Amino acid sequence: MFVVSALPLLAADPVRPLDTPADWTFADPAAWTLKPEDGRVVLTLKQQQNYKPKVRSPFNLAWLKTTEWKSFTLTVEGQLTKFDAGNNDLCIAFAGQDDTRFYYAHLGEKADANHHQIHLVDHADRRPITATRTEGSPWQPGHWHRLKLVHDTVTGKITVFFDNMEKPVLTAQDKTLGHGWIGLGSFDDLGKFRNLQIQGERK
Repeated sequence: MFVVSALPLLAADPVRPLDTPADWTFADPAAWTLKPEDGRVVLTLKQQQNYKPKVRSPFNLAWLKTTEWKSFTLTVEGQLTKFDAGNNDLCIAFAGQDDTRFYYAHLGEKADANHHQIHLVDHADRRPITATRTEGSPWQPGHWHRLKLVHDTVTGKITVFFDNMEKPVLTAQDKTLGHGWIGLGSFDDLGKFRNLQIQGERK
């Protein structure tokens, strides 16, 4: 059984990085907007990035490269805005060290070999490292969903939550990457993020 553990350091106040647009890096700035909507700053992936990664990994990630995080808890609200016959998703990336080295949680609608997984990108095509998972992420059109990701670099435990903050939808345990940037986006779909907060241990 996968046990969710407390993080070793959460003393600092949480940061709200969407309030500082200059801190974000985009491979294709034309694909994104970061601006207030209904009184809240919203990061929107409005179209596919004109970007092809060097290895098989998400095409659409906005990176927060001003801080490297070790153990942390991230909470954010996400809204999937593309619904078609495919297996649509939003992604949370973390422990990013360069364009070909990071983890990401793929919150796909249906679990299969590549969707609804925790992946490791390590100078090669992404590969799943998921230990446990649910059947998928029940995205609803026009609805903001609560997302949480906890990364404990001491134990290597990774837990991801979708709406229900007590029962994880994805878990993994891996110590390949111990720190790095955080990113938000989608593998090849569209969506929005707001109310991002990160609390934990910075490198």
